[in-house]
Amino acid sequence: MSATKGPWLVMLALALGTVACAPTHLTINVKSPPGTNQGRPMHMLVRAVDSQRYMTEFYADVAERVVHPDDSVVQTLVVYPGEKTQTKVKIPEESPLAISFLFTTPDGAWQVLLDTPIPGRVDIELEESRIRTDAPKKKRAPKGEGSKVEPPKVEPPKVEPPKVEGPKIEAPSAGK
Repeated sequence: MSATKGPWLVMLALALGTVACAPTHLTINVKSPPGTNQGRPMHMLVRAVDSQRYMTEFYADVAERVVHPDDSVVQTLVVYPGEKTQTKVKIPEESPLAISFLFTTPDGAWQVLLDTPIPGRVDIELEESRIRTDAPKKKRAPKGEGSKVEPPKVEPPKVEPPKVEGPKIEAPSAGK
């Protein structure tokens, strides 16, 4: 191997190794409790969209993609309340993925954007009319371990009651 080809081949091997490590598919796990979407099935859309389009699209624009898919639609799927759903989609090159849930009456977050680099797996938990967005609850330390944090105690301010004097009544004079 000549001195000029050596570094080039090493760089090529490193570049190929980096590409090979990035996930090519995304596994989407959806947990849908029985009361989700008022107990009715709903559509989930996975689309390759940039963040600008994601921020400016209306619900109706996304919902139309179920009936009239465009080039951005990677997959559509029906989600049934009370069932866990899993699907695998090919990750598009250099494009974020939007995962949208078409609730009958959305109340809060109804879609999520996965920016690049896209992970190999995402878990989504649904509520009645929205995607659950709160942070996972921290596990409590077993009894006796760790420090117990209590909220600060607040005492009401001490206030002296106002002094109220009764009306002054003059005694009637005897001479009148």
